[in-house]
Amino acid sequence: MLNFEKLSKVYFSPSGTTEKIVNEVAKNFNMNRENYDLLSFDSEKNFNNELVIFGIPVFDGRIPKLACERLSKMKGNNTKAIVILNYGNMDYGDALLELTELLKENNFQIVGVATTVSQNSLFNQIGHNRPDERDLEKINEFSQKIVEKLKNNKENEIFVSGYKPYSSYKTPKFSVSCDKNFCVECLDCVYTCPEEAIMENTPTMTNLDDCTRCSTCINVCSEGARSFTGDAYTHEMENAVENFLERKEAEFYL
Repeated sequence: MLNFEKLSKVYFSPSGTTEKIVNEVAKNFNMNRENYDLLSFDSEKNFNNELVIFGIPVFDGRIPKLACERLSKMKGNNTKAIVILNYGNMDYGDALLELTELLKENNFQIVGVATTVSQNSLFNQIGHNRPDERDLEKINEFSQKIVEKLKNNKENEIFVSGYKPYSSYKTPKFSVSCDKNFCVECLDCVYTCPEEAIMENTPTMTNLDDCTRCSTCINVCSEGARSFTGDAYTHEMENAVENFLERKEAEFYL
């Protein structure tokens, strides 16, 4: 029997796929649950007698800066944690080391780590329709191994790849555009943008200096009005298609 008061899910999921994978892991644990969506949750939080699943995506080889800032406010008390690093079939760089080191510093005891693959949030041709059935089967096998590990009270240090110092944060140079012919000014993009880069009085405009190209506004738009555009986007998309179409598989650390 797993002696936890509850299961807490913490995720940063602009496209929804990281949240999907966290939920897939969570369904293997029969506990009461709480959700902390880091797109909006920005408070200090202490986790004690509970199991925590952290799901974070990769932005150009790093964990997103905003997610890192909000994760830094979350503290454990030797609290057991499962770590999911989700990336778009390209390269996760040093993000796995960055994420696990941050959680260890905040007093979480990591019991399992997975690097999972989903459809790329910038270039949909990369990792198209992932996670697929094969991915989900492996994720559930991993989750069941963690269940057994916890039941057996097995503890061990988990080591992952990566190097310090981490690379500098980089924001893509391409634009985020809104087609005024499709926009109905529902303001969903305004309310969900984690960087507050879209204003209520000008919802078809995006402050590109504040925007991190996270894709939240594109994915939340029910009218399909928002998209990445420009010559820089076309160039990067062509480069991605040329170099990253080959399927990458999830990796698991126990």
